[in-house]
Amino acid sequence: MKSRTDVLLIYPYFHREPLWRKLWLFPPLGLGYLAGTLRKEGVSVKILDGTFMLKEELIKQAIELDPKITGIYCMVTMRDDAIMIAKALRKSRAGQFLVTGGPFPTSLPSVFQEDFDAVVTGEGEMTMLEIVKRYLDGSDLSDVKGVYIKGETAGRREYIEELDAIPHPARDLYENRKYMQYWHKKFGYTCAPLITSRGCPYSCDYCARPVFGNRYRERGVLDIVEEIKEVMESGYKRIWFSDDVFTLNKKRIIELCNEIKKQQLVFEWDCLCRVDNVDLPLFRKMREAGCRRVFFGIESGNNDILKIMGKTFTVEEARSAVLSARKAGIEAGTFFMIGYPGETEETILNTLRFSSDLPSDYLSYTLPYPLPGTPLFRRLADKLTRDEWKMAGHNLLMFRCDFSQHKLRFAIYKGLLQHRLRKHGFMNAAHVFESVTDGIFRKMR
Repeated sequence: MKSRTDVLLIYPYFHREPLWRKLWLFPPLGLGYLAGTLRKEGVSVKILDGTFMLKEELIKQAIELDPKITGIYCMVTMRDDAIMIAKALRKSRAGQFLVTGGPFPTSLPSVFQEDFDAVVTGEGEMTMLEIVKRYLDGSDLSDVKGVYIKGETAGRREYIEELDAIPHPARDLYENRKYMQYWHKKFGYTCAPLITSRGCPYSCDYCARPVFGNRYRERGVLDIVEEIKEVMESGYKRIWFSDDVFTLNKKRIIELCNEIKKQQLVFEWDCLCRVDNVDLPLFRKMREAGCRRVFFGIESGNNDILKIMGKTFTVEEARSAVLSARKAGIEAGTFFMIGYPGETEETILNTLRFSSDLPSDYLSYTLPYPLPGTPLFRRLADKLTRDEWKMAGHNLLMFRCDFSQHKLRFAIYKGLLQHRLRKHGFMNAAHVFESVTDGIFRKMR
């Protein structure tokens, strides 16, 4: 007789974007870490990733697996699907014990109390392991730290300090072949995520750090390199270092680059940086070790708005960082927000002018999104006009402000076109376009 799986982990994301969009889709790194941790302790575990499935197909497979415990990951954008899956499994009696965790459950555990037996908050490896062991042994769960059960909690679990002690993600449980096919079709190469640190010490007004918090912790260089080898052995050719601030400790990144070269590992990689902890020598070292692209969350082209956002750098530092990356032979991607609370027409135009003039290889604009648990969310609590978890990911304005959705959309397309004209050398056309559309923007409601 076939034995039942102890734990089933579900990733409730279902990719249904238009074919022309090139989204960066990655296997669920967090669930991989949970699976690796559980499996090391002798727990049988499987991952069901909905990315390339229909919802009905995922639920059918989950019911057929009939696990003893089902864990469902949840971000803000996944809230409805996570709860829908939980209700379906409860109705079918599959998955005797339902657990959820991730950024949204950590921020608002009360939202999930009705549909789940336990809500894991914060880093999940040790909490989930303790839940699973106790449940399978028939032991009491009420004093497990880092979990809400029936609205009660035994308190917050401390952050994991020794990151090297955590087993690597169970990458063999991912849909690697499907992800590789997707990436090769969309981008011409394959790419997988890898994280080398946890936590971010900065305090950006709009940023939620519910899982890893602001307690910055690092993995050792040799442990990172071993996981790089695992990713390459899986068949991927490129790595996305998914740290909040990959270059926070420049000395560690230089050591990592040196070790990559020492072990003659040949692969390309991208990462996210802050403009105030990078320089040309660092970028040159990164380029030698395979770095091809860095991303900067600059967000505004006006120093006063940067202060409102909680940024501790200036527009001038941002420009210098982008130029340094390009000088080192690394592509630069930049992210900006349009319509932040406190903005005026002129500060928005400052951002459009600055961002479109940067020699970025990739430029993205978004509207402010007040994530639960952030200072921005608390400030806008009485101005929210939309259901935050249903609107998340759709880049729609969900709070009352001085600008209409139509006007902010116009600003985004204006900035993108200005940038494209400059990027392709049409400087005079860009200047004329910017001048004309500045006037149109000012007259719009």
